[in-house]
Amino acid sequence: MNIQTKVTGPGGSVVEMRECFDRIDTHLDRIVANMVTKADLAQFSATMIKWIVGTVTCGGLAATTAMAFVLNSAAPPCAAPAPIVIQLPPTK
Repeated sequence: MNIQTKVTGPGGSVVEMRECFDRIDTHLDRIVANMVTKADLAQFSATMIKWIVGTVTCGGLAATTAMAFVLNSAAPPCAAPAPIVIQLPPTK
């Protein structure tokens, strides 16, 4: 049946429409009960910021550590330069 026959039909169709609206209302009540509030969003936002800052900090520290290890062990150690000896002429 289409909506036109339900509206113009006998009184039973109005009851069917009310039942349909009641089902929709019940469904919407369940949706509203599970909706996120502003407080939930604020808490989630704060938690995400903490995780992002922690992850970026740890990643930066890990990269710095790896780079220092690679640069210190990849290049051969430099030999110490020969000392510069300055000889002064004898004084009279």
